[in-house]
Amino acid sequence: MYRVLNSLFLFISFLIFFSCSQKNDAEKSAIGMNEKQIAEYRERIKVLKSRAQRIKDSNDIKRLQRIFGYYFDRCLWDEMKDLFSENASLEYARDGVYKGKEKIREYFYVLGGNKSGLREGQLNEHFQLMPVITLSDDGLTAKGRWRDLSLQGQYGEAAFWGEGPYENEYIKEDGVWKISKLCWYQTVLVPYEGGWAKNEDANQGIYVSRILRPDIPYKKNFGYWPETFLPSFHFQNPVARYKEEGK
Repeated sequence: MYRVLNSLFLFISFLIFFSCSQKNDAEKSAIGMNEKQIAEYRERIKVLKSRAQRIKDSNDIKRLQRIFGYYFDRCLWDEMKDLFSENASLEYARDGVYKGKEKIREYFYVLGGNKSGLREGQLNEHFQLMPVITLSDDGLTAKGRWRDLSLQGQYGEAAFWGEGPYENEYIKEDGVWKISKLCWYQTVLVPYEGGWAKNEDANQGIYVSRILRPDIPYKKNFGYWPETFLPSFHFQNPVARYKEEGK
């Protein structure tokens, strides 16, 4: 609804400006507008256009990440690859850093047992939740924090709960948003039976690095469940920031 109202207001503003710009000086005077007022309208329209674009960019990034989640759900690694920029990097749990679009594709193929698509009876749900998007001033890059909640397993064999935050980065290339850095921190991956109350982490955050060597080995000082840790937020506390600025 907010996007619709914002777009409507922007459209009306354009109509007002266009109508006023077509009038001669006498007509402008007749309706009580002067050059200063026209300049003010131009500036307001400029600000509105900028705000509308930033809202669109934020929504486009959210759509991108959610599509990533749907592809992840169904192990569609080739489709997932195209969501990344050419020089993107991937850091998944404690596997280290993998660089480049093709290396990221290779990583996910190994993660999926060297095949695309779900096996019969396999569950691999990855919910993309709690987005906080921060756009750069120039609107060409952005950062985003998300939370992944996963249900994984194989019918008749095993089932797991998984959870953890993303701290991702995005880049706008030729007008299209892509993932330039995907970094996921595994808070917990434990068997469904007994959950996190009775189990330590099932894989200690290691997925494929023993098979596919990372470009940069894991170096962060984060362990695995039941150890707790807090990856740094890319954003400031908005209330505290405005207080500091005296607003």
